[in-house]
Amino acid sequence: MKRKKYYIIFCLLLILPVAATGCRKLVCPTNVRIEHPVRHYLPILQGDILNMFWTLYNDGPEPLVIQDVQPSCSAVQLVSEVPAVVMAGDSVVMNFHFDTDKNVSLAAHAVRIYGNIEPEGEAEMNFDVHIIPPSDDRSDYEEHFFDKLTEENVAEKRLKRNLYYTDSLSVEVLFGYTL
Repeated sequence: MKRKKYYIIFCLLLILPVAATGCRKLVCPTNVRIEHPVRHYLPILQGDILNMFWTLYNDGPEPLVIQDVQPSCSAVQLVSEVPAVVMAGDSVVMNFHFDTDKNVSLAAHAVRIYGNIEPEGEAEMNFDVHIIPPSDDRSDYEEHFFDKLTEENVAEKRLKRNLYYTDSLSVEVLFGYTL
């Protein structure tokens, strides 16, 4: 009987430290910064693909847990793999493609990132671009889109570097140099 008591006490002493020290499961909110979150791209021909790169920086003390990335339109597609966790002080580059076949004239869209982001739990990136139909084409955008489904990736041949400008006075992004 005495031996059984010592055995139970011994087991409790082994289990108690393991149960008392566990991982912290609560992830506190963190600060995030997005490089040029509002962009105005130069006009682009309908049928081209707008290639966009956004850099997301985790400036807070906690790891950033990305729960979801939601574009506001199905024409905006996330191309790169986004890690689920971005450690404090690290950054991640996200690549998006915008298919201009589904729009005409001014297109303004947003991409929202949900996670443990201060203060509201989301970060937002906005962009707009004027989509110009080809001058010799008088068809509606729907006709143009359905015609493209039968063609072989004509837009990939016209894939080029897309320039944008922001609301700030810097022309470095647009022209590649500072004044």
